[in-house]
Amino acid sequence: MKKRGHITGFYLETLLLIVAFIAIILVLTSLFGMAKAGSSKARILTNAVTLAGNAAEAVSASGSDDDLLTLLNDNGNAEKMTEKAGVTARYDTDMHPDPEGKIRLDVTWVPESAGTGTLVHSDVLVYREGDPEPIYTLGTAVFIKEAGE
Repeated sequence: MKKRGHITGFYLETLLLIVAFIAIILVLTSLFGMAKAGSSKARILTNAVTLAGNAAEAVSASGSDDDLLTLLNDNGNAEKMTEKAGVTARYDTDMHPDPEGKIRLDVTWVPESAGTGTLVHSDVLVYREGDPEPIYTLGTAVFIKEAGE
């Protein structure tokens, strides 16, 4: 009789231990899933910041929106904007130039006369396909001296 009570207790303890392990596994699986989602969002934002920084450097190296188009165009992924002055370029999710890419880069080109040259204001916006709000926005400006200055 005593031996049967010990075996029942052993089975009960084993069952409780298994339930505890299952609960821990479920919690850890949930945490790893959330970490993966957060990591994916961080990767997308990091890529968008890098892409915007590269575009801002292209703006500073350009003398016109045509020059900007030339600098950003790689494999036919860039074109002039139709609704305003600037360039639109497309990239895949790994930020490689791709005319059919899911990441869109819009760079505006707004010139303003400033004494001996032109001050060009540009907004660099990075969008993911289907999202109305940009992933990242960067404002920049460059002063372009007149020829012969």
